[in-house]
Amino acid sequence: MTSISANTPERHRRRDSREDRVHEVGAPVPWEQRQLFTRLFGDDEQGSGRSASQAGTKASGDLAMVEALTEQLVPRLQSVSTWPLTVAMYLPRLGRINARIRRERVGWNIELEAQQKATTSWLCGVRHQCEHRLAASLALPVELCVANSAPA
Repeated sequence: MTSISANTPERHRRRDSREDRVHEVGAPVPWEQRQLFTRLFGDDEQGSGRSASQAGTKASGDLAMVEALTEQLVPRLQSVSTWPLTVAMYLPRLGRINARIRRERVGWNIELEAQQKATTSWLCGVRHQCEHRLAASLALPVELCVANSAPA
């Protein structure tokens, strides 16, 4: 009979050539790499990679928040028959938003009032997106106004 060891066999790991390199802290960085780094992370006025990345992230974040606002408003508008309607909503990162909604002959009139100044300025920036999204969901024209009464 052959005896079998209870220990697992030891494998020899192949050495990677990267492990043989000496890492120097003060080594000069090639010009091409500096330029690439500057383009990606620099704060230039032409719109760097960082700015483009932040703009893309901000746009997708704005789209998600517009969607969340729409998802909170539309069911309430469709289930109520008494007008005008006052709704208080809370959205993460935006805080409390009060909405005064009136049903017009040809569509909806919605006034949004945020408690936070940053939310008020955000709402002003995405007002048209909100209007289009609400109009598409309600199948009627929407006029959206943002009240400028957030506390300073």
